[in-house]
Amino acid sequence: MNSTMKLKHYWKIGNNIMKQALTVFLFFSQLMSQDDSKIYWNSLATDVTVGVPLSDDESLIGGRIQVKASFDGGTSFNDLGDKFMIEKRDTDDLKEVSIPENVFEAIPGFKEGAEARFIAEVWDRAGNSMIGSVSDSVLIIDQTLPTVVSMELTSSNELNPEMAMPGDSITFQLNTSEPIVLPLFEINGETYDGAVGVEKSWMLVYPSDDADDGPITFIISYSDLAQNPGTPVTEATDGKVITMDGTPPELTDISLFTSNSNDSLLAIKGDSVFLEFTSSEPIRDISPSLNYTEGVLQKEDSLRFTYYHVFTEQDTEGVIPLILDYKDMAGNLGETVDETSDDSEVTFDMTPPGDFKVETVGSLQGDAVAAEPGIEGEEDEKSSSKKGDSKGKPGLIMTIVLSVVGLTVLAVWVSWFKLFSKAGQAGWKALVPFFNLFVFTKIVGKPIWWIAIYLIVPVGYIISALQVSKLFGKNIIFSLGLIFIPIVFFPFLAFGKAQVKIAEN
Repeated sequence: MNSTMKLKHYWKIGNNIMKQALTVFLFFSQLMSQDDSKIYWNSLATDVTVGVPLSDDESLIGGRIQVKASFDGGTSFNDLGDKFMIEKRDTDDLKEVSIPENVFEAIPGFKEGAEARFIAEVWDRAGNSMIGSVSDSVLIIDQTLPTVVSMELTSSNELNPEMAMPGDSITFQLNTSEPIVLPLFEINGETYDGAVGVEKSWMLVYPSDDADDGPITFIISYSDLAQNPGTPVTEATDGKVITMDGTPPELTDISLFTSNSNDSLLAIKGDSVFLEFTSSEPIRDISPSLNYTEGVLQKEDSLRFTYYHVFTEQDTEGVIPLILDYKDMAGNLGETVDETSDDSEVTFDMTPPGDFKVETVGSLQGDAVAAEPGIEGEEDEKSSSKKGDSKGKPGLIMTIVLSVVGLTVLAVWVSWFKLFSKAGQAGWKALVPFFNLFVFTKIVGKPIWWIAIYLIVPVGYIISALQVSKLFGKNIIFSLGLIFIPIVFFPFLAFGKAQVKIAEN
């Protein structure tokens, strides 16, 4: 992250801290200003309880209590149900009287937003009565469930507002239809009660470091001041989803090759060098440097990329350096690449061979042509020719067979040199008898005693061919080609684009 991006990041963090501090101040101011004498009748209420204090007076035993309620500010009161009997245990104590919801809600004036005030009339056993003072407590009717006006998700990620990476923060902004108490956030299975806000607007800043890779899931539970529960929130109003990505991208199958028709690892002026690689996930800001020159994108197929550079006189001769930087869509930086997966290197060479002059010129001469023989001579010659042919054919066949065998051995030998290089071993190791078998057991992941198996002809040859095919991820048909037509399939595998896929025991 450069200095400008860092400043922007810290500026955002500072703004969030200031916002949270302000909302905390407003929240506590709201708490200080609330009237503790107000209580609520909500959608969950089932009974009204009224506490009537009774003195230590035996004349009250057997008496009655009548609770009354007013919805017009105390101008007129209506009886709440029947009178309640005073028992001995009720004296010198607070008598709790409970009125069912059907009785309370049937009182004239009961409606949403109305305020109920209460008094009580007490009779002693003889019938004398006293009406008490109006209670300080006010019961507010609020049975309306709160709803969400909006729920916004915001990521501090600089590159993609729908993603987050380590160090980012995710802001939840909840706005409701009426004031609510502190909402409870459950994010990715963890509970957070650190939201700040006042009345209808609440905010929670969630550190992305707490999240695992994948979509951020949440459930927000909330209630209004009357404790009416709202429908839990599980998604943003606009359907936006923020995905956490804390895993840096990785590149595999990194290879270099050229358009040179003689050698794919050599290049001359006018040739092109190609860089191919596969990414573990979508990436951006790809910056490939080939011989200190930025590569040009030639092809992008899903997660497979190909870049190229055309050599000119301005390029430096020798092994070309490779530098590849990149990041994923969330901004996680991948590890800088400076070498290929198979350690292959491309050499740029624009120096022609030294000047020279032809030294000798010669002429080859054949045997003189003999005179044609007569009829008798022709018969003798034909007879002789037939005898000579019968003797010469076996020798010619043997020569052809030996030539094919020799070419096959040479082709396989050269191919093994290249195959060792692709498997991460020096090519010269393939040319050293017995030692090459030792190295081969390491490549295919076999114990050293397998050398004895490889020395068994032809079993060792067949097994090694099958293991090479498997190493490069080839199918059974290709394996049969390696066994029966090695002069074709081994060079194709060695000098083609095939790369090592697996190396299992």
